[in-house]
Amino acid sequence: MPELIDLHPENLGHANWQQVDQKSMPVLSVTQIRALEQTAFAHIDSFLLMQAAGVRSALKIVDQIIHSETHSTRCVVLAGPGNNGGDACIVAGELKRKGLQVDLLQVTEGKQGSKDRMQAVLWALAHGIQPIELEPDMPLPEIALGTVIVDGLLGIACDRPPQGLIERLIQHVNAHRHKARVYALDCPSGLNCNTGHAAGAAIHAHTTFSYLACKQGLLSEQGKGLCGELWIDSLNCDALLETNKHTNDWGPFVHAVSRLDQLQRSPTRGHEHHKGSFGSIAVLGGQQGMVGACILSARTALMLGCGRVALTLLHETDLHLPDVQRQGQLPFLDLIFPEIMNKGLESNLEFADTVVVGPGLGQSDEALNMVYALLEHDKGLNMVWDADALNLLAKNSALRARFEHYRRKHRSKSMVLTPHPLEAARLLQSTIDMIQTDRIKAVKSLATQFDCTVVLKGTGSLICDPNQIEINTTGGPALATAGSGDVLAGAIAAMLGQGLEEFRAASFSVYLHGLSVEPMGREREGLHISHASEIAQRMKTCLNHLLSQSARRNGQLS
Repeated sequence: MPELIDLHPENLGHANWQQVDQKSMPVLSVTQIRALEQTAFAHIDSFLLMQAAGVRSALKIVDQIIHSETHSTRCVVLAGPGNNGGDACIVAGELKRKGLQVDLLQVTEGKQGSKDRMQAVLWALAHGIQPIELEPDMPLPEIALGTVIVDGLLGIACDRPPQGLIERLIQHVNAHRHKARVYALDCPSGLNCNTGHAAGAAIHAHTTFSYLACKQGLLSEQGKGLCGELWIDSLNCDALLETNKHTNDWGPFVHAVSRLDQLQRSPTRGHEHHKGSFGSIAVLGGQQGMVGACILSARTALMLGCGRVALTLLHETDLHLPDVQRQGQLPFLDLIFPEIMNKGLESNLEFADTVVVGPGLGQSDEALNMVYALLEHDKGLNMVWDADALNLLAKNSALRARFEHYRRKHRSKSMVLTPHPLEAARLLQSTIDMIQTDRIKAVKSLATQFDCTVVLKGTGSLICDPNQIEINTTGGPALATAGSGDVLAGAIAAMLGQGLEEFRAASFSVYLHGLSVEPMGREREGLHISHASEIAQRMKTCLNHLLSQSARRNGQLS
């Protein structure tokens, strides 16, 4: 049986840096990280773990900066009063040992620090570093072009806005970030590592090194932008984490899924398949003025491989869109996607095996009646509930009771809800602030209450059913555009129609949705600004690429 921790003094520098897209991994809360630390300390000296974190980070920094055009030998290392400051002291000593010019600036605030923190200072002294204690009346460090800045001020313990000298230092670093290279140790100072929220000043790093495991806040909300390029080193504690993640003592584990593992979830398409193999999808909604939302969902479903799509619109006469034309009387024809059919409600429910309900639906009596008719239809259908379907469900107790009855009756059918934070707050009779303060708790509560798979949208979208939870790692600001959610709803329906189990359909669709705005092919950069139709088209391109990769891996293509 392998050692739970195979870390020894002679392999301090033998790092195993990983990125979340390279390897599927658990993503821990601060409480879980603390539990892992305490468990590790029962097997290994705590200072050895601190040394490993610091030495490996320093070596990674050296490896990166020597390939930089603006390479400078000057490093400014900022060490706070806690153990994160101890990591910084180790980094400073190792950078000095590698021949760099290092200034180690401490902000201890009169605190003695832990035994490991004090030992780290002695370690730095032994490597020729003379720490400088920064005081409030002292000038802040000069930051010239190419300066390497190492942030070890606060770490993962930060749960309130930084104040005083530390706040000034953070603001000073951020003001000079454009000409420096900023590395954060474990977490950008000022960031809440549970929520991804920065209540005040927070370091905007180019690179963050996360120790033991990835933290939830690094993939959520502001955290994803503040941490920059993210690298994780388990410090040889993989086996220890694996042993404990199957117990209930540490609470539910969130997982980030790698590109390769997401590839295994992609739908399969063989030469023997036909349109009936890939699902028939009904899209219900489209109140007056909102027909475009339904069209986005329907078009996306087609582009991502479903067999057939039909619309049922509340107000078919509202067709004043540039790419939709009424052909005489009802129904209308989408001239860009003439494959999209138009059916009455009962006819569409008989036709379909999967339904998207909510895009452009509104909250009128007619909309409510449409949702009731869906739930009262005898045929069990796979469903994706989005937008106003969720708002109706939140405010109508009778509809919720009917929903619960439907779930009990058709347990074998897939059900996916896709709320954004405000819709989640309405469903839980809560507030956006409460949802965003503990997104994990919120999504688990929704999945349990509605007995289905829930996608809580946002940076680091969460995918959850009553038994598992994942956090998405793809995406960017280009997704923040009208109709983006309608595209996602259509994508999930397409995956359900092609036979993916509901959790995998939701997770893969969210991953693909985010991947579409990242660099593709020969692009050097991803999108910062986009629109929903472009996102859908890029999702199709990404999916075709992934399917080709899958076919090659399975020997279907030479």
